[in-house]
Amino acid sequence: MRHVWQIISVLLLLILMGAPPFSPALAESSPPAPVRLHGAPGSWYAGAIPPNFDPAKPVLVFVHGKGGSATSWWGETAYHGPNDMYAHAYNAGYRTAFVDLYPEGDMWANGHLLAQELVATTDHFGVEKVVIIAHSKGGVDVNAAVTFFGAASMIEKVITLGSPHWGTPLADLVYSTWTWWLAVILGQQSDAAYVMQTGYMAWFRSMADAEPAGVPYLTVGGTKCGPFLSALWWGCVYLSGQDDGLVPIASTRKPGAQVLVESAWDHDEIRMGSRVWGPIASVLQSGGAPSRAAAEGGAGALGNMLLRGGEVTGVTMGEPFPLESGVQGASITFVASSPEFKATLISPDGVKHEVSMAAQADGFLPGAWAGSVELKLPAPGQWQLQVSAPERTGYLMIASLESDLRASLELGGQVAAPGESLPVEVGLSQQPVTLQVSINGEPLRRGLTLPQEEGVQNLSVTVTGTRPDGSAFERSLVGSVMVAPNGANAP
Repeated sequence: MRHVWQIISVLLLLILMGAPPFSPALAESSPPAPVRLHGAPGSWYAGAIPPNFDPAKPVLVFVHGKGGSATSWWGETAYHGPNDMYAHAYNAGYRTAFVDLYPEGDMWANGHLLAQELVATTDHFGVEKVVIIAHSKGGVDVNAAVTFFGAASMIEKVITLGSPHWGTPLADLVYSTWTWWLAVILGQQSDAAYVMQTGYMAWFRSMADAEPAGVPYLTVGGTKCGPFLSALWWGCVYLSGQDDGLVPIASTRKPGAQVLVESAWDHDEIRMGSRVWGPIASVLQSGGAPSRAAAEGGAGALGNMLLRGGEVTGVTMGEPFPLESGVQGASITFVASSPEFKATLISPDGVKHEVSMAAQADGFLPGAWAGSVELKLPAPGQWQLQVSAPERTGYLMIASLESDLRASLELGGQVAAPGESLPVEVGLSQQPVTLQVSINGEPLRRGLTLPQEEGVQNLSVTVTGTRPDGSAFERSLVGSVMVAPNGANAP
């Protein structure tokens, strides 16, 4: 009995110290030992030296993404259990380090901090260069450290896992007229979310790619939605293409980088050793630089969505919306800041569809709640929306329509000067009888005159009209443009 209590005491002590939970994959490894950086606000953790340590193998430095921390590499994932990445690296004989950056910092603050941490890690291990493995926005933070903060000389190569090198339309959505109420209430209009807008990242790419720093990059992308009703599931609903629930596959492809592998992983599991260690291990000691051919990137505005959103207290009628003839189905998801939020969709023939919040979300709107309903062959005509919540609540409705009528948004560039007139074109897959387009509530004429203030200009576009049979339609498009002086340098 005494031995049992001793074992329990050891287990409790390890948990309090932040040790990874025991599992077959982690049984051989020890928890990382924290090492405080002098003169910097971040910490980094040195993994235990493996008994099969091979000095010929590079030191691996792991960089977390938005909202994460160093523990993202050995702690619990959102949906798939503990991350075994540290265990795979340890058992393969690699020395490891895990950095803590600002969870909601932009790439400038995090790039500067990472460069300082790389000085400390290379000194600690007595090496000149390391290999970096970065998840999500961490890959953009690494890019900033390499290009703007002098980290290139300390990096042998960079492997990015689901990194939004061109931003993500979900960040544009956070700042749209339909979502900003929800984002403000949740406190999610952070520096990290702001710079992930596609317009901002187009500006970042124009600077970061102008003078390659000579560090090879390899990218890993995912094409799988998250579990049903999870944040990565409704992210897939909105992105409506090849993506991992948060980042479009095209955005994971960095110009000048080699695509290492793209497979059926969601954004949460793409950082797990059990998923991606095999392809990563195959290139850790390979010689030569990868192909420098520019990869396709970018993320255009989507065209089969209809959005509604705002703030509600009590019971109220939301803005109605039309569904045109020919819609075969509609996946309608609600995201709200309170689990007490409820929505009722009322069809033109009076049929009611109730939606309650079923799951808590993470990703770009952590703390939000989500619920959805599937409509098969919905009745054409004007649909009513009733929403309710006992206290101040922000909400967003995303209706993904199965229809042959698609809208598209074409911008004459995503980086422009203050006051510039930007060409904007909206196209439809079918010729309508009538068509009206508005941006941020104002009718679109020949072009969009940008403000004099520098920063990201969000474009919340509403397309309305009638089909030849007289049925009304509506589509919502979201994009962004970075307003910056010509020849602007990084902050």
